[in-house]
Amino acid sequence: MKKIYAKIISLLLVAVTAAAFSGCGDNGSSSSEHQTTAPVTTVQETTQPSTSSNGNAENKNLPFPKYAENGDDFTGAWKITEGEGSQYGSFVFSFNGEGRAAMVIDNAGYFGKYEVEQKNGKNTFTTQMIFGLNGEYTYKLSDDKNTITLTKNEDGSTTAMQRLDGFDCVPSVENVKIDEDLLGAWKSEDEETFYFDESGIMYHNQYNTMFNYAAYTAENSKITATYSMGDEMTDEYEYSLEGDTLKLNGYEYERISVSEIE
Repeated sequence: MKKIYAKIISLLLVAVTAAAFSGCGDNGSSSSEHQTTAPVTTVQETTQPSTSSNGNAENKNLPFPKYAENGDDFTGAWKITEGEGSQYGSFVFSFNGEGRAAMVIDNAGYFGKYEVEQKNGKNTFTTQMIFGLNGEYTYKLSDDKNTITLTKNEDGSTTAMQRLDGFDCVPSVENVKIDEDLLGAWKSEDEETFYFDESGIMYHNQYNTMFNYAAYTAENSKITATYSMGDEMTDEYEYSLEGDTLKLNGYEYERISVSEIE
C-alpha cells in the first residue's frame, strides 16, 4: 500500500506543521483508489460503546500502546508543557520502556526509537523524533515521577513534559458492520500489516514507521475506515478473501498470528 503510505506521511507532516503555527491540524478527507473484487461471505452488525477513554483497556489485542512492566523513567505517555517543543502541545509522546517511541496525533502516529542510560554520571535520554524531541538530553524526574525536565546537551535548552494517565489513541466506534472472515492480522511481503478487531477497530502499521487506528465497516467488498489526524480522515479499500490471502486494493496480504503485529 505504498500510495497510502506516502499519503499519510504527507498528511502527518501537514498536520504537524500546522499545529506548530496554529495549535491544530487542518487536513481534508481523502480516500484510496478502488479496485474490483469478489463479494464478502459473512457480515455481522454490532454496536459498540465509545472507546475514546478506555479502548485499549477493553480491547486487549490492540498492539499499541503496550508498555513494559519494568520499564525506564520514560515508560508511558507524555505531553510537552513548557520550553523547546511546547508548540507541539497537541501531540502525545509515548515510550514503551524498551526503546520504542511514538509521536501521536489523535488516532495516528509516527514511530521512533529512544535510549535511556547513565552517561558521565548523568541520566541521559536520546531520541530523534520528527518534531518536538530531537537529540541527546540530560534529564531530571520529579519525585512523583509525573514530570520530566530535559536539558539538551547541544545548546542547553530545556523541555518540560507531563505524564498522561489513561492515554488512548483508539477512536470511538458505533453501529459498525464487520466481516468475520476478515478478522485478525494480515501482513504483506514488505512488512505492512493490518489488524481487524471484532469491536470494529482497524489497526494499520506501515512498515513500522507510521500507524493509525480507525473505526471500520466492512460491507459489500468494501472497507471504510475513519480516523482523526488533526481532522477526520476516511480511507476506502476494495477487498477480497481467498483462504489465508487478503487483497486490499490489489495488494496481497497473508494471514499471520495476532502476536506478530507491532
